[in-house]
Amino acid sequence: MTKISNMGSYAGSAAVHDQPTPGNHAILTKVDKLRELIGTKVALPQLVVVGDQSSGKSSVLEGLTGFGFPRDAELCTRYATQITCRRETEESINVSIIPQPDAPPYEQERVKRFHRTLRTMSTESLAELFREANDAMGIKSSTMSTSSDGTNLPAFSEHILKIEKLGPYEEHFTVIDVPGIFRKETEGVTTEGDIELVRNMVKNYMKDARTIILAIMPANVDPATQEILKLAKQADPYMTRTMAVLTKPDLAIESTMKNIAIQHVLGKRNDLSLGYYIVKNRGPDDADKTLEQGQAEERNFFSIDPWSILRNTGRAGIVALKTRVRELLVDLIKKEFPKLKTDIVKELTSLRSQLDKMGQSRSNQHTQRAYLNRISEAFQTLARDSLNAYYTSNDIFEERHDLRLITRIVEESERYSTTMLEDGHTRPFESNSDSDESSEPMLTHPYPDVEDFHCPELEGIFDPSDVIMPTANDEDNIMDYIEGVYKESRGQELGTFNSALISTMFKEQTKKWKPITLSYVTQVILEIHHFIKEILVQICPDERVFDELWDGYLLEKLQDSYHRALTHAKLLLEIEREGVPLTHNHYFNDNLQKAQSDRLVALMEKLGLERKAQTTDEEGHVTNIQRGFFFNKNTLNTLSFNMANSDHVRKYIHDILSSYYKVSRKRFVDVVCQQAVNHYLLRGKGSPLTIFSTQMVLDLNEDQLDMIAAEDAPVKLHREKLGRDIQNFEDALKVLRGSG
Repeated sequence: MTKISNMGSYAGSAAVHDQPTPGNHAILTKVDKLRELIGTKVALPQLVVVGDQSSGKSSVLEGLTGFGFPRDAELCTRYATQITCRRETEESINVSIIPQPDAPPYEQERVKRFHRTLRTMSTESLAELFREANDAMGIKSSTMSTSSDGTNLPAFSEHILKIEKLGPYEEHFTVIDVPGIFRKETEGVTTEGDIELVRNMVKNYMKDARTIILAIMPANVDPATQEILKLAKQADPYMTRTMAVLTKPDLAIESTMKNIAIQHVLGKRNDLSLGYYIVKNRGPDDADKTLEQGQAEERNFFSIDPWSILRNTGRAGIVALKTRVRELLVDLIKKEFPKLKTDIVKELTSLRSQLDKMGQSRSNQHTQRAYLNRISEAFQTLARDSLNAYYTSNDIFEERHDLRLITRIVEESERYSTTMLEDGHTRPFESNSDSDESSEPMLTHPYPDVEDFHCPELEGIFDPSDVIMPTANDEDNIMDYIEGVYKESRGQELGTFNSALISTMFKEQTKKWKPITLSYVTQVILEIHHFIKEILVQICPDERVFDELWDGYLLEKLQDSYHRALTHAKLLLEIEREGVPLTHNHYFNDNLQKAQSDRLVALMEKLGLERKAQTTDEEGHVTNIQRGFFFNKNTLNTLSFNMANSDHVRKYIHDILSSYYKVSRKRFVDVVCQQAVNHYLLRGKGSPLTIFSTQMVLDLNEDQLDMIAAEDAPVKLHREKLGRDIQNFEDALKVLRGSG
């Protein structure tokens, strides 16, 4: 059994010559505390040791930390290992596992439970400790290759093994070791996928600008051919934070290889700002020697030619390397501290924002009701602002113009009014001089096809047959139609007609009103439905709450409100089209009299009664021309339309129908917009936009509240994780400020 103090005798010896200043010790202590708190969340200044398998990484780490790694091939590095040496009164080695952040929660909890503390240390106890760590991480071994459920275990893990080596003679130092790169799979142990996994792990640890890369390479191979330097250059293009360490110089037998290694250390053959260092590793036969004995042999080795030329460069031997890397780490930490504080504040702000979006914990009906109340208030605010076209109140209206609801509704209403004007009649009326009815359908604002109204959530609300436009007979003009109906319905009236004819003709002339009107109301419903759903998605970040609120409560009530609006629109259609034509609007008589006057004017023009009158000045120049009808009493007595009785009635019916249609259309369009849309769909009591309100939340019983607003397990875990992360980042800020 070997005491820790014996294994670390080299470290104690070195400490006499290289005591860190109190200021540097405090800085290193701060970083260690930060690494415990936020090491997996924010890149911290660190030293990472990388290299190929069998490159001498373990020996270098042993010299830097005084920690003897097992030599068993089965226990070679299968995960990143964070080794921290720190001065404490009591000697101990504490071992734990830092879970990979993206691992499943159950796996994180499992590896967190792993913790070992050693008071004494031997090769056997260390080997057993690593085996236990491998088992805790679920890594393949010679005795276990599959899990309890029969799946193959991985050869490597992305968890981090954390080793703290404490003692009264320890120098404050932290280094991270990552698995060595390899290029050939070992049957039954590693795979092609493992080769890529390790390569990516190494590249990931090297990429951050706050990382010093310690690239380990054997001295008996030309560094220019080493892949690890190529990977380092990808992460560090200017090679300003990469230091190379040559190992195993005793294996460089050829003088050429010795000279290449020496030239690199002297700085004559490299492009690294931090340069090359060289160390002599303890060999397989040196396992029983202490680190102090190994260091003495290293000094002797570098005192012999040709290596003796490096003796005074400060770049040969583990002591020189350790001193330099600690200086680099301290300098890097001092340089990065201001930026580090900014990053921590930024991340803390982001975490708090995420937690704020989740709202308060919803563990009882009071917090659940308060949570839903906040969402409903936010919804009502956005709905009110959108109805009032107050689009500067929230950035969402600038980013999403489709949510400018009242603007979309006004566009639809104008489109509806124009379509009713241009294409609402079944047959065009005879044109009058200043009539606002088109003689031919314009179809500049055609309504969507049935397929355009497809919305799976609202199936059953819309009847596709309601929006199918009737087929028009282009050859059947209005006068022919009136004559046909009149002839099929006339009695013995003297110069008059059955008043029921107007009802029949008006219903026929307004056949398009139903599909046009219901298309309009349907389109408005779809706009409102889209608005409500999209706004809720924005203000309700919890997907489960949204689903329960939407599918379990709101959707049914919204469907009811849409159905009421459509039902009312159909009622208005029935009242206007099925009832007896009725109006007290004086414009009906005005229109009728105007139509009759137009016919009289047309007859006068036909009889040639139009005359021109002009006035001249004294010089005989024409100064004014007037057009008008000039006739005497005899002309009036002889004026006659020369029409048959049926022809006269037909034209009279046309004028009545046209005059009433105009008044009725304007009235109907206004009523549909005012009642079916504005009242039933936008602003009235029970309209879709008023359903999700504080009153609705107050009316929910305890079971409904729990169903809608209670947090499920993943949300609770996420909230707890955010809480822990926030606390860790707050503590990290205290550490940076010197108060933690």
